[in-house]
Amino acid sequence: MAEFLDSEAEESEEEEELELNERKKLKKLKAVVSDSSEEEEDDEERLREELKDLIDDRPIEEEDGSGDSDTASGGDDDDEGGGSGKKRKKHQDDDLDDRLEDDDYDLIEENLGVKVERRKRFKRLRRIHDNESDGEEQHVDEGLAREQIAEQLFDENDESIEHRSERSPRHGEVDAFDEEDSESDADDFIVDDNGRPIAEKKKKRRPIFTDASLQEGQDIFGVDFDYDDFSKYEEDEYEDDSEGDEYDEDMAGGDDQRVKKKKALKKKVAKKTIFDIYEPSELKRGHFTDLDNEIRKTDIPERMQLRQVPVTPVPEGSLELDDEADWIYQYAFCKNTVSEQEKADNREKMRKPPTAVKKIKQTLEFIRNQQLEVPFIAFYRKEYVKPELNIDDLWKVYYFDERWCQLNERKRKLKALFEKMRQFQLDTLCADTEKPLPDDVRLMLDSDFERLNDVQSMEELKDVHMYFLLNYSHELPKMQAEQRRKQLQERREDRARRKAAAAENGDDVDAVPVEVDDEDDPELLLQDEQLKQAPNSSPYAVFRKAGICGFAKHFGLTPEQFAENLRDNYQRNEVTQESLGPLELAKQYLSPRFMTTDEVMHAAKYVVARQLAQEPLLRKTMREVYFDRARLNIRPTKNGMVLIDENSPVYSMKYVDKKPVGDLFGDQFIKLLMAEEEKLLEITFLEEFEGNANANGPPGDYVEEAKALYNLDQFSKHVLEWNALRAECVQLALQKWVIPDLIKELRATLHEEAQQFVLRSCTAKLYKWLKVAPYKPELPQDYKYDDWSTLRGIRVLGLAYDPDQSVAAFCAVTTVEGDISDYLRLPNILKRKSSHNAEEKAQKLTDLRKLSEFIKMKKPHIVVIGAESRDAQMIQTDIKEILKDLETNEQFPPIEVEIIDNELAKIYANSKKGESDFKEYPPQLKQAVSLARKMQDPLVEYSQLCDADDEILCLRYHPLQERVPRDMLLEYLSLEFINRTSEVGLDINMMVQNSRTVNLLQYTCGLGPRKGQALLKLLKQSNQRLENRTQLVTVCHLGPKVFINCSGFIKIDTSSLGDSTEAYVEVLDGSRVHPETYEWARKMAIDAMEYDDEETNPAGALEEILESPERLKDLDLDAFAVELERQGFGSKSITLYDIRNELSCLYKDYRSPFQKPSAEELFDLLTKETPDSFYVGKCVTAMVTGFTYRRPQGEQLDNANPVRIENTGSWQCPFCHKDDFPELSEVWNHFDANSCPGQASGVRVRLENGLPGFIHIKNLSDKQVRNPEERVRVAQMIHVRIIKIDIDRFSVDCSSKTADLKDVNNEWRPRRDAFYDFVTEELDNRKVTDAKAKALKRKTYARRVIAHPCFFNKSYAEVIAMLAEADQGEVAMRPSSKSAAHLTATWKVADEVFQHIDVREEGKENDYSLGRSLWIGTEEFEDLDEIIARYINPMAAAARELIQYKYYKKNATPANGNEREFMEQLLRDEKTKDPKKIHYFFTASKTIPGKFLLSYLPKTKVRTEYVTVMPEGYRFRGQVFDSVNSLLRWFKEHWLDPTASPAINTPMHGMRPPAAMLNSGGGGSSAGPYSISGSIAGSVSGGTPRSGISSSDIRGSGGAGSSAYSISHSIGGGGGGYGSSAAAAAAHYGTSATPSFGGAAINTPYTPSSQTPFMTPYTPHASQTPRYGHNVPSPSSQSSSSQQMRHGHHGHYGSGSGSGSGGTPRNYYDMGGAAAGGGGYSGGQPQQQQQQQQQHQHQQQRAKESLDWQLANDSWARRRPPQQQQQQQPTQQQTQQTAMGMGMNMVMGLGMNLGYSASRTTPTNEYSTGTRNAGAAAGVGGAGAGAAISSSKAASVRSTPRTNTSPHSMNLGDSTPLYDEN
Repeated sequence: MAEFLDSEAEESEEEEELELNERKKLKKLKAVVSDSSEEEEDDEERLREELKDLIDDRPIEEEDGSGDSDTASGGDDDDEGGGSGKKRKKHQDDDLDDRLEDDDYDLIEENLGVKVERRKRFKRLRRIHDNESDGEEQHVDEGLAREQIAEQLFDENDESIEHRSERSPRHGEVDAFDEEDSESDADDFIVDDNGRPIAEKKKKRRPIFTDASLQEGQDIFGVDFDYDDFSKYEEDEYEDDSEGDEYDEDMAGGDDQRVKKKKALKKKVAKKTIFDIYEPSELKRGHFTDLDNEIRKTDIPERMQLRQVPVTPVPEGSLELDDEADWIYQYAFCKNTVSEQEKADNREKMRKPPTAVKKIKQTLEFIRNQQLEVPFIAFYRKEYVKPELNIDDLWKVYYFDERWCQLNERKRKLKALFEKMRQFQLDTLCADTEKPLPDDVRLMLDSDFERLNDVQSMEELKDVHMYFLLNYSHELPKMQAEQRRKQLQERREDRARRKAAAAENGDDVDAVPVEVDDEDDPELLLQDEQLKQAPNSSPYAVFRKAGICGFAKHFGLTPEQFAENLRDNYQRNEVTQESLGPLELAKQYLSPRFMTTDEVMHAAKYVVARQLAQEPLLRKTMREVYFDRARLNIRPTKNGMVLIDENSPVYSMKYVDKKPVGDLFGDQFIKLLMAEEEKLLEITFLEEFEGNANANGPPGDYVEEAKALYNLDQFSKHVLEWNALRAECVQLALQKWVIPDLIKELRATLHEEAQQFVLRSCTAKLYKWLKVAPYKPELPQDYKYDDWSTLRGIRVLGLAYDPDQSVAAFCAVTTVEGDISDYLRLPNILKRKSSHNAEEKAQKLTDLRKLSEFIKMKKPHIVVIGAESRDAQMIQTDIKEILKDLETNEQFPPIEVEIIDNELAKIYANSKKGESDFKEYPPQLKQAVSLARKMQDPLVEYSQLCDADDEILCLRYHPLQERVPRDMLLEYLSLEFINRTSEVGLDINMMVQNSRTVNLLQYTCGLGPRKGQALLKLLKQSNQRLENRTQLVTVCHLGPKVFINCSGFIKIDTSSLGDSTEAYVEVLDGSRVHPETYEWARKMAIDAMEYDDEETNPAGALEEILESPERLKDLDLDAFAVELERQGFGSKSITLYDIRNELSCLYKDYRSPFQKPSAEELFDLLTKETPDSFYVGKCVTAMVTGFTYRRPQGEQLDNANPVRIENTGSWQCPFCHKDDFPELSEVWNHFDANSCPGQASGVRVRLENGLPGFIHIKNLSDKQVRNPEERVRVAQMIHVRIIKIDIDRFSVDCSSKTADLKDVNNEWRPRRDAFYDFVTEELDNRKVTDAKAKALKRKTYARRVIAHPCFFNKSYAEVIAMLAEADQGEVAMRPSSKSAAHLTATWKVADEVFQHIDVREEGKENDYSLGRSLWIGTEEFEDLDEIIARYINPMAAAARELIQYKYYKKNATPANGNEREFMEQLLRDEKTKDPKKIHYFFTASKTIPGKFLLSYLPKTKVRTEYVTVMPEGYRFRGQVFDSVNSLLRWFKEHWLDPTASPAINTPMHGMRPPAAMLNSGGGGSSAGPYSISGSIAGSVSGGTPRSGISSSDIRGSGGAGSSAYSISHSIGGGGGGYGSSAAAAAAHYGTSATPSFGGAAINTPYTPSSQTPFMTPYTPHASQTPRYGHNVPSPSSQSSSSQQMRHGHHGHYGSGSGSGSGGTPRNYYDMGGAAAGGGGYSGGQPQQQQQQQQQHQHQQQRAKESLDWQLANDSWARRRPPQQQQQQQPTQQQTQQTAMGMGMNMVMGLGMNLGYSASRTTPTNEYSTGTRNAGAAAGVGGAGAGAAISSSKAASVRSTPRTNTSPHSMNLGDSTPLYDEN
């Protein structure tokens, strides 16, 4: 309630409601002024008595928040003039200002240790005095007032407390009565700093504690107090205080008594109470609060009282139990879960037959009406629950009973609200029967009450409540106001009747008490209901006020009728069609709020949809259908795509499409939610779901079917309009409100079900631990007596260690009672006996000797070792040796040494319980103790963690246990302890002596922490043993209900009592037989012993039968059971058999005997892994620890065949492959010296969890590995996949093959979900790959610290944008994407054409500075200025000259256009204008920046050649010209000459290749000058296609446009390095790759031609190729040199992908076949064939010499043995001396075979001599590449590697002949 109940606001209302004379009295009260006369005081007293009628009967609990307006709440006769300055009677002279100062509050807070609310707390403290005021006013000292407060709060004696508790019900009415009186306008006169009124009260001399005053203490301390519980500690101190009794008995006692009591209280101020000593939280933790005491005293089992909804009996004659039994059977045992929680076969087992309903009802009868706990029912009422219900089912019934009670209570309250609303409607209608029913009023009908009665779940109840609020929330305020008016009216009438009755009897009218029951306070009820009101600002409320509900009634069906249609899936209720169209009808509802029909229609749709959406039956129907058919999609987020790998718990569901929620199993949904919380996954429940089954085909969409059920099957315009409107309403209702609500419900339900699965898993794990019985050693007969007897228990030696050898291990021996008899420190037990270190060995042996002596002295029955690591096995072996020795020398019996789980021991060692038990012990010793005790009794040892700190939750039951509410998990674990404790029973006398078992008492049936604690305390205080179960009642004061529940589970060791007691010893008290059946047990014993009636002695008979229990088997127990049933004892058949079993063996332990851990369990214990965390197929990281070799044996050594390496002439060992032996004899010495380790067999690794692993050499790589040391090194971390786990040897076999790591065959990774969405995953992966490729293109450049005006720390795109505005020839230096040792110089060739030149730096101080020397290709520069001045500016000038030439045309080719076609079009246009002239034009190439296209049109065929701009001028057809004029002069003279080789010389400047030239997808970057990377299998074709298609159009495979001059490279895979000769060339010339968009460098081999100056074929290390322009060869030198060469350059690859048209290489001479004479060729088109014939005739003479070389080469290649071809690697000298067609086997790291041929000079249209040499095929299947090179002379290995501006494909720089084709 709000503070002061908004007192100022409500006072005026109350005054209006008061009668006239009451109002006058109130005014008098407000007008009281300072006056000392007794008459005024009397008036006040009289007024206050009269105002008693204004009752505020709110319950005291609610005063916390609001009660301060009722500041006089305690007193019958309080003075209301809080601020009026009235004088009081003077018992003391000083004035009292009872507002404590801030300093006083500070002191109080400091002493109490809690925060005291300043103003409120003051008033509530003051109320303690209010009860006693007798009208006399007092003025006391301020300090005295504080003292009184303290005394009354803290020093009340126990007697007054007891009387307080007795009186509290009696005076409850008075307390409540005083609440209302307390308010007055006089309170307003004194206000605090915030302007709030402060009302003062008079102080009384003596306190009478009421519930309200207890509330004050609770407010300050924050907790309830149980004074009675603590009073016993102070009884002696307070015995002499009898005044409290007198006063309590006589409320109207005199002042003297009050003064007397005050003195007594003051006398005790100095004494400390338990409340001064302990914090409230500590009191609550120790169960010392008021509530705890109430629970202790109440004779109902503790757990039943503490249940969220306490167990309540059912009224006699009620049928509630029948309904409840049906409900529980339906919802607990028959209703399927939404997700799959059990396997199908388990589900069938768990399903109960219909006969279970009767058993459930009987169980409910026991629980609710007889207050019997579940264990009692399970053990002593088996006949009524077996066989359908086991103990777990009974617990389920117990908790579902709680839900039922909760549901019923809420239904009852809602029904009361319904009835009030119906009554209000009746009253309203009856008030004016003529008035028509408004459109927005819906009458409460009987069907509403029936619907409420039919509610079966909380969800349905919520639906009904929300529907009620939708329809009636606007009427609730009026209803509540009417109720308030009625209540006040009734109160006045009641008061008047009482006054009249009192007047008749002559009593004092003012003294008439008025009783009001807080619970029936109408205002409180109304306020509760007001909390449920829907907000009035909602659109629905606005539309309802505007009258739209009337429009909604014309839609043809009520929401209830439509819901019935939906439930039955047919039109049960036909639509009533409105005669008007919707728009016409809407016009009738136009209003200032809705000015247009569209607005009215929108509002109407909203109202109808909202009504449909809130209809309970519709929601119930939809809930059932949606939960059954809902599907979900799962998609990873951006982070999830990266982070969810195969080790993730949600890996199998990373992409899921339309998975039914019913397919979710177990705890899967929690895992998904965790991934969603971590922003790894997005879970989407689909709003679309299947409709009902359809005979005509598959089911449609449910929403569409629902629309059809609100449809009228007619076709008039009006009907169609209404149908469309109805369909919109249905769709809006379902998709906007119902389905989103159901999705929230479904998520919550799935989450709850998954939590239940986790809880069941946790309890199953605990059950497995607790089900183990104490260890029983199997000793030989000779050892069953004396020291080795196990009758009283066993001695256990426990040993605990830490893997860290610096921490000492400890062992401890426990006595049979579980106490520690001795312990031993073993600091060196982990050292090795076989250690090479003598000192370590000696230390180890010393420890073993000490341990041997210890065992010899203590004689344990078993030795247990904590399973901390694999060292436990070593210790186990050592101890076994010790025991073997003791067995031989000391006649010890065989003693087992076991390794057991140490999780419990570790937690106990670190727990508060362990700390308090053994304060001085180190952790390892505490662990050893716990291990030993666990073997003695696991249940007792696990219970050590069941304390107030709930340390039992520290154990690991399930990986997801943290995702379950802590209290819920604790509750479930407690049930398991209750079940096991009930099964085992408890010896309470042993508990008194030994505190170890104390924690189990709380789990005894009927008891709990509080009752158990009280029982134990009482026994300890009385200092006596429990001699029989009857004393539980007589001595321990247990109530009958608690006694019945617990007595059967508390056992008394009658044998130990012996002669120590004079009382009758009942032997059955030591059995499971319940006291209620003792008579039957005695009868059975007497009958079995066949005693006569005269000699009947039940006790003797029982003792005899216990000695010879087999005699019980002769009894006919079934007949006995029939007789008992006839006598009215009910069915007892099972009980009688249980009694017989119990008499056969008292309290036999039914737990499972201890079993050694299996090999798999031991593996899990020692590795700390589980089958879920460590399994075959898991991918893990491991560290290489070494290599394994197989040494050659004698016979192998004899047959050894060392191999000679031809290139080096050295010898190689055939086993270890060491290859540096200069002589053969060295190899034999290597064998003889036994220094050959042998053949490598594998790699040893260590996994992250410490397990050793082994990778066999065949599993190391997909490729064959001879020496694993070449692939991995020791201490290197590698990824491996587990392919086998050897649990016996604690080792794993692994594989590091790429195929296994990537799981190419899908055999290792976890299986994907059945609804896995592979398509979406593939699309997403492709997007990621594309994004990465784009990111590489936009690769950021490392910022450099270079001070130069032309240097910019900008990216490629930024520099291009900057230069776009600059003049031609401008240059910008920028960082290179290659590495920090490179720069890129970008200069503007022409508009939109920029060339990028790679600059290599050497001699750098650091990554950010500029190198001391700069290199472009093979030319060195000192600094950037020199590069600009000597290299770029000359090129820019040359380009400028060409651009300014009259026949230069700007390159206007579109972005993806073909610049050759553009030039062709220009030329043909010019040719049309002037056909007689040969036209030619220049333009700057965009595709190859730095080159200019020279295109000309001799007749009909356009020819295009490239002119390259160089610092020296222009290079054209391999010649360098210093000016445009000299270039053109030579061109015009030689345009008819045959063009040069298709392979052009490599310029020494770099460029960035255009995007169109790059093939996507290639492998790695190039490792050598001959590698080509970035190409998919296909061909990069060179040459000028006859059709004129530019090289930029030939991307990938096919090369359909290649002509006779083209060189086709078919590339099967990614690039890689070649061999040593290639590397030599690379080292000599240097490699520089061009920065490309894909990040891969495309290195095309350079092909020497006749124009290459100074190429010396036979000098491998000649000086570098000089710069062009020094000596330009003349045409004659070209032609003379060209006589020495024939046949063009071609590519021949073993990769299998074709080049040229149709995949067939063209222009190839097939010299290996029948056409070896040169007459045959393959492939090509007719035009090409004709051209080739002309070339052949023209050059036949020159072909002969080259052909001879080729034939010799082929012959030589065929003679080479295949093995030699594969293993040998030609050197540079061999390359020079043999024909270029030989096979070069070059290790590239990828299986790609590359055929390659080059010629010094290739005349135009010359046939290229095709080779099919063995070398080209030699690398097939291996890692080599064959190269076939045809040449008339041996080609130089100094082939220039490709530099930055080398052509991207072999058609760049190609020449076209200047002759007429026709």
